[in-house]
Amino acid sequence: MILPEYLQTAFLAQTPVGGWPACFHIITAYNPGKFVGDEINAKADEALRKELNLAGSRCFRITGCSPDLKHQEQGWGVAGLSLDMALELGRQYGQNAIFEVSGGMLSVIGCLSGERMRVEIWEKRILA
Repeated sequence: MILPEYLQTAFLAQTPVGGWPACFHIITAYNPGKFVGDEINAKADEALRKELNLAGSRCFRITGCSPDLKHQEQGWGVAGLSLDMALELGRQYGQNAIFEVSGGMLSVIGCLSGERMRVEIWEKRILA
C-alpha cells in the first residue's frame, strides 16, 4: 500500500564511496505496520543489516524522514539486490512499501501490490 506521506518522504544520506549506484533500493525494518519502540526498531534494523550482508549486497545507511524531520526511520540503501528480493525483504520486515532509485529517479513500490509510483529526481529528495 502506498500511503500519501511516502510520496513526500525526504532522505538523510551521504553519497556512498564510489557515488550513487545506477540502481538501488531503500528498505527499512522500522515500525512494521505500526509504531514500535526504539529497542524493537534497533533489533529489527540490525537483523535486516545482517541479512543484507549475507546476501552479498552493497549497503549504505539512508534515513527516510518527513520533510520537517519530525518523523525519521533509519534504513538501508542496497545495491545488487533484485526488485523481487527487495520487495520480499520489505514484506518480511512488515513494510508497506520500499523505495527504488533507478537512473536517478526515485519511485515508491508497494510491497504487497507491486504498485509503483514515480516520485521525482532522487537527489532533490536528499536533505543532507
